[in-house]
Amino acid sequence: MPLSRGFLFGGYMINKLYIATDSTESFRFIIVDSTELVQSVRDIHNTSATASAALGRLSTMASIMSHELKNDKHNITLNLQGNGPGGMLISTVNGRGEVKSYVSHPEVDLPPKSNKKLDVGNFVGNDGLLTVIKDFKLKEPYIGQTSLVSGEIAEDFSNYFYQSDQRPTVVALGVLVDTDLSIKSAGGLFIQALPGYDESLIDKLEKDINNFPPISSLFVNHENPFDVLNQFFADFDLKLLGEKEVKYLCDCNRDRVERSLISLGKETLNELIEEDGKAELVCDFCHEKYNFTKEDLIKLRDNI
Repeated sequence: MPLSRGFLFGGYMINKLYIATDSTESFRFIIVDSTELVQSVRDIHNTSATASAALGRLSTMASIMSHELKNDKHNITLNLQGNGPGGMLISTVNGRGEVKSYVSHPEVDLPPKSNKKLDVGNFVGNDGLLTVIKDFKLKEPYIGQTSLVSGEIAEDFSNYFYQSDQRPTVVALGVLVDTDLSIKSAGGLFIQALPGYDESLIDKLEKDINNFPPISSLFVNHENPFDVLNQFFADFDLKLLGEKEVKYLCDCNRDRVERSLISLGKETLNELIEEDGKAELVCDFCHEKYNFTKEDLIKLRDNI
C-alpha cells in the first residue's frame, strides 16, 4: 500500500494526492491528506488557529489543482481577496507539487462559530474576489475570477469551477487545529464530472457525498486517502489513475532577489546606497532573509 501520511524528504514533509475515476469514466476524484503540508504553513507563518484553517484550506486546494500541471515549470496561483480581517491569501503550486503560501495577517484570530468550528468565512470575508492564475509559460497566463460566495473557501471554489467549467463539481477542504495550535489533520476532496458524464449517476453521487464525513476528521488516524475514497464511494468501482507528491517548498533564491532589486532601477538603487548603505529583503512565503551590503548594491546598479 502506498504511503498516505507524510514522509520526510530533504527536511520537508511530503503528502500525496490520489487521482481516480469511476468505472464509467464519468467523474474525476482527487483526494489528499495535507496534514504535513498545512503543518508547514503553520510553522513558517506562525498562524493563529483561524488563519491556519484558512490558509491551510487554500494551500490544500492548490495542491489538488497541481494535477493540471504537466510541466515542472508551470504553476497555478490562487488568490483570495475578501473584506475580512485576514486580508489577502495567496497559494501557489508548481508542476512538482511544491506549494508556497502567504496571508496578510497571520496573527488575526476570531472566536469560533456557534457550532464550535473555526470562523474561516468571517476571517476571509464574503465580499471580494477569488482569482486563479494559470501560468503555462505561454504568451499570457490564463486568469479566471469569480466573486466570493461565503469566504469558507471550499464553497467559493465549487462556485468557481461551476462557472469556469460548466460542470458539476464538489470541493471539500478541512483543517483540524489542535489545542496547542499544531495541525491535527487536514485534507481535501475534489470531484468533477467529466465531459460526456452519465447524468443518471448524479443522484447516486449526491447520496454518497451526503454520507461523507468532514474531510478534516478523516486523516487523524493516518488513513490512506485512496482507501477513504473506496470506503465512501464503493459503488463507483474506482480506478486509481495516479499519485502525486505535494509539499510546502518555497523556490526563492538570491539570484531571483537580485533581479527584483535590479528591476527597481538605478534611481531607487542609488537611494538605497546613499541613504541606507544596505538592503534586507524578506521572502513573504518562507521568511528567508537576503542581505545586501553597500558594495553588493553598487555592483547591481552598475550592471543595469
